[in-house]
Amino acid sequence: MMTGWNYWDEFIENQMKNLCDITILIPLRIDSDERKDNMDACLTFLSRYPDIRIIVLEADTAPKYKPSLSCEVLKYCFIEDNDPIFHRTRYLNILLRQVQTPFAGIWDSDVIVPVFQISEAIELCRQGATLCYPYDGHFYNVTERHSRLYRQSLNMDILSDNIPYFLGCPHIVGGAFVVHVAGYLSAGGENENFYGWGPEDSERRERISTWGLTVKRTGGCLYHLYHPRGLNSFYADNEHKRNNLREYLKICKMKKFELQEYILNSRWIQQLN
Repeated sequence: MMTGWNYWDEFIENQMKNLCDITILIPLRIDSDERKDNMDACLTFLSRYPDIRIIVLEADTAPKYKPSLSCEVLKYCFIEDNDPIFHRTRYLNILLRQVQTPFAGIWDSDVIVPVFQISEAIELCRQGATLCYPYDGHFYNVTERHSRLYRQSLNMDILSDNIPYFLGCPHIVGGAFVVHVAGYLSAGGENENFYGWGPEDSERRERISTWGLTVKRTGGCLYHLYHPRGLNSFYADNEHKRNNLREYLKICKMKKFELQEYILNSRWIQQLN
């Protein structure tokens, strides 16, 4: 009979095996010191698990970020972009085309997700999910003070033990998600009609569900480290807001055949195939 300790060891080993099947993709624009420090903390956390591959893509007028760690699994690339609006969906599609693992995790530069939740999300995708959130919807905005303490110590207890002090949102679909790369690209990948900040996270869930593909969640929560909110954390202007909301509402109203025709004829889809 397998002892409790042997069972636990085998469970840990099986969980870690999942990590070699994922590449974490992080699009980046540095707009504050906190954003840079959060990126360092996120990479340090992920680099504890050497099987996880990571690609960071910075797009800006000039490079403003240099990874504080060097490891074989981390790839950093830079694209010159003079547009003050960060076209995140476009850069995510560029990243998705670079992935050589069956699954990809798309991460904000400021989030911390416990590794067992990442592994569980991979397993759910292996079982048939196209999109899986590696948390149960509880998204905790870590205070400025606790974010600073975490970055200094990299001690997860600072996050998990202080949840009552954080502003929590129970039904979030952003921050981090895992996809089956081939299945997600077949449904259009990221919708590049979303330009800059907007409801692309909600659109993603609606589109994948309407397409007839499976969306799942794991247990656990997600931690979002504090940073000031700059130009790319809000709608740039009323026209930008109208265009992004119009795209979201358009997708929500479509039936499956309408959605598939619309996405497959969209301007960016040919680049994904």
